[in-house]
Amino acid sequence: MEVLYIIGNGFDLWHDLPTKYTDFHKFSEDHLDELEQYLDADLTTENPWHDFEAYLGKFDTDRFYDNHNLIDPLDESFKPSMVFGLEDELKDKADSLVNDIRYQFREWIESIPVENAKEKFYFESSGRFLSFNYTPLLQMIYRIEDDYTFHIHGSVSNHDQLIFGHGESKEIEPEFDNDGNSNRTMFSDAEGASLYPFFAFQKPVNDILNQNKSYFKSLNDIEIVIVLGHSLNDIDMPYFKKIYEITKSKKWIISQYSEDEGKSHLRQLKKWGIIPNQITLCSIDNIQTVLTTIQES
Repeated sequence: MEVLYIIGNGFDLWHDLPTKYTDFHKFSEDHLDELEQYLDADLTTENPWHDFEAYLGKFDTDRFYDNHNLIDPLDESFKPSMVFGLEDELKDKADSLVNDIRYQFREWIESIPVENAKEKFYFESSGRFLSFNYTPLLQMIYRIEDDYTFHIHGSVSNHDQLIFGHGESKEIEPEFDNDGNSNRTMFSDAEGASLYPFFAFQKPVNDILNQNKSYFKSLNDIEIVIVLGHSLNDIDMPYFKKIYEITKSKKWIISQYSEDEGKSHLRQLKKWGIIPNQITLCSIDNIQTVLTTIQES
């Protein structure tokens, strides 16, 4: 039976790798101060990794704009050139903020001591892999060749761009109102520049699906999907929906760390149309036993 393994961050954590957001915070604390002042959350608390991505969707573009806009058009010293200067400053600040977070993120992932992990899981020799993780754990510890693994958000071992972010959207004021009148002001371009971090940290799920149509189509012979350590968060659920649509897999085996997490998994998968009697929940340690039972039945 053809098996697809979907690997989430919980699998790295199960191998005692420091891949929690709190580990990222410890690694890059000095670089996160500026970002945190524009997020509506306390990121120093213990949170699952996917919450960090969700918090990026709370980037306060208005606060970012107001903190840099010191221009008073009514002041006698006001000059229109000041507005262009503000736009340039906001672009520079936004670029610097985004680039710094991306750089720190990669530096952190590259610093994770994957080589210290020990092999703990048995994979089917004919299995295929879709990994949401950025680390080379599968290649380095389990000696799984790249040809069998798709790192959907990139991998440091392949020198890919690492994709992370939120799934929020933001309504942008149209250029013209219903009467055809322009909504623009002299500050419109500067305000637009302040939106960049929000959109830069937006995970391009639909683009990724469209760019990898051939990969997902290639999964049409998969009979069993095994999910290891993925939280099944809202941001990534379109991928799971697509896999189900392509494979119509008879069985999904999904790891859970508690009954409450298992109930959450069921709610998520049912929301995307996956039938409950196709799903088996168990701990990672019992995955192989469940798989063997299915294969022998």
